[in-house]
Amino acid sequence: MYHANSSAGGGCDMNRSTRAQKFTWNADGTPNFGTPVSLGTPLAVPSGEPAS
Repeated sequence: MYHANSSAGGGCDMNRSTRAQKFTWNADGTPNFGTPVSLGTPLAVPSGEPAS
């Protein structure tokens, strides 16, 4: 979960929205958020089951 806006120069104002996106971890323990997806992009629903 994170919050963001749709424009690079938008800053931290009231135009931000809550978003959710899968992320991974770097070898040094920091999060790797990857590239943010656009609003309205369907994301796969997590199954809650470990990958085989």
